[in-house]
Amino acid sequence: MSSFEYVMVLVSIVVALAIAHLLTALGECVRRIRGEGEPIKLDAAFLLWVGYVLIWLISFWWWEFKFQEVVTAWSFGLYLFVIGYAISLFMLAQILVPYRMKGVVDTYADFRDGRKWFFGMLIVVQVIDLFDTYFKGVEWFMRPESVSIVAVTIAVAIIGFVSERRPIQLGVAIIAFSSQLVYVFGELGVLGSW
Repeated sequence: MSSFEYVMVLVSIVVALAIAHLLTALGECVRRIRGEGEPIKLDAAFLLWVGYVLIWLISFWWWEFKFQEVVTAWSFGLYLFVIGYAISLFMLAQILVPYRMKGVVDTYADFRDGRKWFFGMLIVVQVIDLFDTYFKGVEWFMRPESVSIVAVTIAVAIIGFVSERRPIQLGVAIIAFSSQLVYVFGELGVLGSW
């Protein structure tokens, strides 16, 4: 096992737990929509943010492969940073989606009430991502694609943090989700092909 593989074991577990949390909640929503348990009202903004975080979790795991190319010796500090990034993404998923949707009747009302926590954590995760990108190389960090996705994410997080209005929340969710899709499909390509 290489040092990169060793480091990524725990990171992969944390990412998998976050993905499982999101998928379990979505499964619970489907179960409740089918009439099992307390009824639930799903909102498009909430679902778009769930999709956004799910895509980020998956692409984070994919992007971290870049460290195999640029890091020859793993320090404990870099390891703590990468696992901290994974944990921050896990926390973003936890803040967005309550455990098994317990107590949630209206996903928009729940999202609106917790939006400041979510958007605050989104900004924290985006700052961590800036450092992660920088650690992969200055030229990697300065790519226009990296700069633009950071700008879009921080802008929608600030707007979402400030506004309670449903149309604005839906608008920022659409912008963020669409930007994430464009970025991921435009940038990921084949593993290690960058």
